[in-house]
Amino acid sequence: MAVADGLLVRFRPVAEGFTPDQLEALASSARDYGNGLIEVTARGNVQVRGLTAETEQNFRMALDAAGIEAQTGVSIEISPIAGLDPKAVRDPRPLARAIRQVCDATLEKGPLSPKLSIVIVSGGQLLLDGLKADIRLIARHDCWILEVGGETIGALAEAQAAEAVGLILAMLQDEGPSSRGMDLQLGRIRAQLPFVDARPLTLTRPASYVLGPISLTDGGVALRIGLPFGQVKSAQLFALARSMRQYGVVDARPAPDRTLALTGFDSSAMQALSPALAAHGFWTRQDVGASRLTLCSGAEKSEIGIIQAAELAMALFAVAPDLIDGSFHIHVSTCAKGCPHAGRPGIMLCGNALTHYRGATQKPFASLDPGAMEASIVDLAARIRETRRPEDSTLESLDRLGHE
Repeated sequence: MAVADGLLVRFRPVAEGFTPDQLEALASSARDYGNGLIEVTARGNVQVRGLTAETEQNFRMALDAAGIEAQTGVSIEISPIAGLDPKAVRDPRPLARAIRQVCDATLEKGPLSPKLSIVIVSGGQLLLDGLKADIRLIARHDCWILEVGGETIGALAEAQAAEAVGLILAMLQDEGPSSRGMDLQLGRIRAQLPFVDARPLTLTRPASYVLGPISLTDGGVALRIGLPFGQVKSAQLFALARSMRQYGVVDARPAPDRTLALTGFDSSAMQALSPALAAHGFWTRQDVGASRLTLCSGAEKSEIGIIQAAELAMALFAVAPDLIDGSFHIHVSTCAKGCPHAGRPGIMLCGNALTHYRGATQKPFASLDPGAMEASIVDLAARIRETRRPEDSTLESLDRLGHE
């Protein structure tokens, strides 16, 4: 995929996680063939930035040599600690395997949208409730709740779930290769799925962003860590691999909300592991103030250089942490139309300019110097504080700047 800073490779590994050796291979490949920036997205996918047409093939060969295989076909998302979480309602892995067989069989008959996603929500400590899905199955103790295109269809038994998914995929194929869940009419779905109980249901969407220790079914622990604003440099990934070896961590599993779940280590290592990773810039505690600032992964290019959205966020946190109050989101102009946060107000990075973003209203209020990011933010922060009233959020102050 061509983006502002070169080619971007996005993938989800077939294996549950990366071993230390594989993390080092990923880090060295990103450094040698890209710009050394590695990301975990809000959905838990892995991205490597800055590749070129000349280096992309070598990058893929390096991953193959390290045993890192990317998933293909329809995206089926389950908890990275599925089967290990004592607080989960159900183990989603058997259902995921059955649905994978149905998806593969469906693809043999014709194409489906490459963006099609199936999310299996099993509850527990690492939640997928916030992920958008064309088809969603939500675990209950006595059934699964089926949603299509964000609409609740009803309840069904686990033995019927894969069949239901197959019928929905067939309907999507009838609509065309770019069809998504929201394109299907609710009445048609229910007519095709008479075995689904359409009783009234009350669903909640719990918050999913929790960092720190996670208890496991065997009495052990895992550690969920955040990549700072979803992005690290290859040197940080090398440091993570070294720490994993030092403390006996078996793998690092990509997880939603730009995080990794570290598993397979003795609980006695937790006290030393967490601060060791924090020293390398990873977020290991829930009280990290920077976690209140959300952003879209991406970069913008102007005549004077390239600016990463994560770089902007890090500069804000470094020099103006008092302005990070959860009231605004950082967008990049290249994701404005298809962004899952398209309606969320905040600031948009467009080239090296910042604009106030509130739906269709976009008003420029600052320019950034890619070579002196923190200095640019110091100046901007001073302007915000000058206009800020005691009761104002940062977003409200930005609103006034956008009208100056």
